[in-house]
Amino acid sequence: MLAAAGSAAWVARQSQLAARQKAQARAARVVRIERGTMEIRLRLNGQTSARTYADIAVPKLRMPEPDRPLTLLRLAASGSMVRKGDLVAEFDPQSAKDHYDDTVDGLNNQENQLEKRQSIAALDVIALLQKMDKARAKMEKAKLDLQTIPVRSGIRQELLKLAALQAEAEYLAMAEDLPQVLESEEAAMRIAEIGVELERKHVQRHKHDLERLLVHAPTDGMVVLKTLHRHGVAEQSTYQVGDRVYPGSLMMRVVNCRNMQVEGAVNQAESGRFRLGQEATIRLDGYPEAIYKARVYSIGAMAVPPGRQQFFLRSIPIRLEILNPDERLIPDLSASADVLVEKHEDVLLAPVEAFRDENGQSFVYVQKGETVEKRHVSRGRVHGAQAEILEGVEAGEIVVID
Repeated sequence: MLAAAGSAAWVARQSQLAARQKAQARAARVVRIERGTMEIRLRLNGQTSARTYADIAVPKLRMPEPDRPLTLLRLAASGSMVRKGDLVAEFDPQSAKDHYDDTVDGLNNQENQLEKRQSIAALDVIALLQKMDKARAKMEKAKLDLQTIPVRSGIRQELLKLAALQAEAEYLAMAEDLPQVLESEEAAMRIAEIGVELERKHVQRHKHDLERLLVHAPTDGMVVLKTLHRHGVAEQSTYQVGDRVYPGSLMMRVVNCRNMQVEGAVNQAESGRFRLGQEATIRLDGYPEAIYKARVYSIGAMAVPPGRQQFFLRSIPIRLEILNPDERLIPDLSASADVLVEKHEDVLLAPVEAFRDENGQSFVYVQKGETVEKRHVSRGRVHGAQAEILEGVEAGEIVVID
């Protein structure tokens, strides 16, 4: 009698347990195990920048006091688009123009002096040749006088001989000196010509200075003005018309917005998972709906500290080329990049929350009709909300998440 009562109670409990399991199975969230592709992506944060750009500095002039500051008269607006050859900056040319005018006056004076020297040299040569003609005529006359020696007295004969020797010596000396005199005149003329040529180059140099005060865009792109610290003002601001700026200082950059990149850094412990050419997806904080394709094209060779205080942390700089840029991409936008570091195809995938861990082993609950079955599985790679199942279940089976 008691055994029959106990058996009936056990059957009732089993029925209640089965009913409860059926109710739980109906209420639980389930998912079907399917084969798919597991993509493992690592995220890095950074900012956009241009891969190709042209820096424009305040021109250095070759006039006296070349380090003297220049005054900006015209300046392209930051963010404006320019074409190659467009005027992007102009500096006050008055000082350079005054010096250029002085050099032009100096050149004119040198050229006048050269013409005068040429005329004097020509006259000197003519006078020398005339003097030689006179000496030759005197020598020839003395030779003719020697023919009258037979009818001359003894003293007169000696005087005629001495006069002939003297005339011949004078002529020969002048004839011998003539090449040296002509060469000397030619050297003096060449020195004067070199002086004129140097002055002409001086004029061209300062003419080029005037041209450099008009700054043109070397390429198509967007103007990005640099910042400078103003005396007496705590904050920095961009260059403005009227500023006195020093030669050589960088004042703007013309960036090519059709060739953009994202500059970021990854912890050195994960740097070994990155390779050149890996695919990536770029998102911008300022445009959440924008998604861009990218690829890793540069990985730093040396680790660098991320900040002044983090002495023991090191990061590897990484650059990603954006493959489909549009007009929303401009420099210095905060961005994130999900880099595809691993890709495994045709693997069994299940949500991470479907797994239960007990005593170092993994289990899932497989739905069998209106009940569930606890089954041991071997779990593989885990990434995000997905995990790979190596064995224990088959594709098409349904596992319980809750």
